[in-house]
Amino acid sequence: MELPRGDLASILFEAARDDASFIFDDTITGLSPEGDVTFERAAPRRFDLVIGADGLHSNVRRLAFGPESRFVKHIGVFVATMPVPGLDIDPTEIVMYNSPGKSVTIHPSRSRDKALAAFIYRAPMPAGFNHRDSERHKRMLTDAFDGEGWIVPQILDRVPETADLYFDSVSKVRVPSWSRGRIALLGDAAAGVSLFGDGSSSALVGAFTLASALGKGPIESALQEYEGVHRRVVEPRARRVTWASHLLVPATRPGIALRNLASRFMPS
Repeated sequence: MELPRGDLASILFEAARDDASFIFDDTITGLSPEGDVTFERAAPRRFDLVIGADGLHSNVRRLAFGPESRFVKHIGVFVATMPVPGLDIDPTEIVMYNSPGKSVTIHPSRSRDKALAAFIYRAPMPAGFNHRDSERHKRMLTDAFDGEGWIVPQILDRVPETADLYFDSVSKVRVPSWSRGRIALLGDAAAGVSLFGDGSSSALVGAFTLASALGKGPIESALQEYEGVHRRVVEPRARRVTWASHLLVPATRPGIALRNLASRFMPS
């Protein structure tokens, strides 16, 4: 079951707004293990517990645990998504195009005018890659899929002008310990494999596990219990990443044929 990210964010916000205060349009600039937090705009505050649930490129993890390069490993795959309104597609089907090491998938949505294209391709990490450099991402994407068939050229024509391109590497996250004092990590900031690791689902399960542990006792023991329980959930998923990536993006034509043949037997 797939739930759009914006819908999920709205659901969580509405559920929490009466019991939590929110600071928007700001950034954490400093942390201490005791829970002291400084912001770019808001006044400094001290919290009983600071949870970094800010994704693969976690700012909380960087400030509290060290540079991203210590914990994040590119697995040789990139992913991009963008809306492609106006495509003439069946709104009841997801359609996938494959060539060796590449895939383009068209996902219909509730509105026929808001189909989503998802690109996945295999490539090494280029020097100086910046996950915020959208113009470079557009060039990388169009270069990777130049010459492909089906409706790929039609979609690529829209890439230079799109204002809503998501592009990033698919990476494994491995942090030896998820907590330091009163700071802890959750979701892709702590562990998992972006795209192939059920990131949103794992984060929600992790949040529930953490909340349950906090209800039983002191923060220190709760963080230990949360990590012990939740690592058993996320680590098997990380080990399945090679299988998952070859299922979605087979590296060879025989691999594509084998995957397609196997998929015909899945219903039975």
